[in-house]
Amino acid sequence: MIFGLLCLLICSGSLIAQPEYSGKVLIQPGNRPAQGVSIISQSRGYIGSTHHDGSFSVKAEKQEQLFLFYPGFQTIAFSAVDSADAAAYHFNFNIGLLSTGSSQAVVIRPKKTLEDIEEERKKLGEIPKELEQPEMSFTSPISALYELLSDRARERAKLRQQMVEDNRKRIFRELFRYYRERELFDLPEDYDEEFIRYLELPLDFLKYNSDYTIMQTILERYKKFALQEGIRK
Repeated sequence: MIFGLLCLLICSGSLIAQPEYSGKVLIQPGNRPAQGVSIISQSRGYIGSTHHDGSFSVKAEKQEQLFLFYPGFQTIAFSAVDSADAAAYHFNFNIGLLSTGSSQAVVIRPKKTLEDIEEERKKLGEIPKELEQPEMSFTSPISALYELLSDRARERAKLRQQMVEDNRKRIFRELFRYYRERELFDLPEDYDEEFIRYLELPLDFLKYNSDYTIMQTILERYKKFALQEGIRK
């Protein structure tokens, strides 16, 4: 009886009118529909995914922060919080592979120094507070039941992991750019993703070591990688 009451309350809560978020997600380059992209709410977890043509339609509160999550691709955050009140909101997104750079408009910024990169390294592993695992409250059995019966915790964990991995790879690319500009190594940019995998250096290595230790390790491993890939003879 208690279980039935909880389910009734959950279902009745879902009847509250929410704006509709719809749109289409395309993979770039190629303008191909992105099927199976997860739409994740920062507060409620997984709420839907894109169809075979890249389209999606979900219900969400206007103030909710939503994410597009697709393994191996950039994670995109969006919301309608700055839009005028409406019953529906429509979005179109382009996503690209992590190795191809941002799908958003390019903004020219000053090149980062080692000090700038070091500050970013220290923050590796940090995630938005909204994506942290919520505490299970015994005073809220409905929330606890919903958490246990849904996939939102798993989807939120996947999103956290993806965001951390995105940042780890971004730091490596910034370091590679810095080394190239100073002619410390001649790794072609097309090899960045492959070299990151070859390095097998975990997040903690980037976060806690000195600039010198990181540079020495990367340059030493690059010598072997360059010979293996024929970049150097």
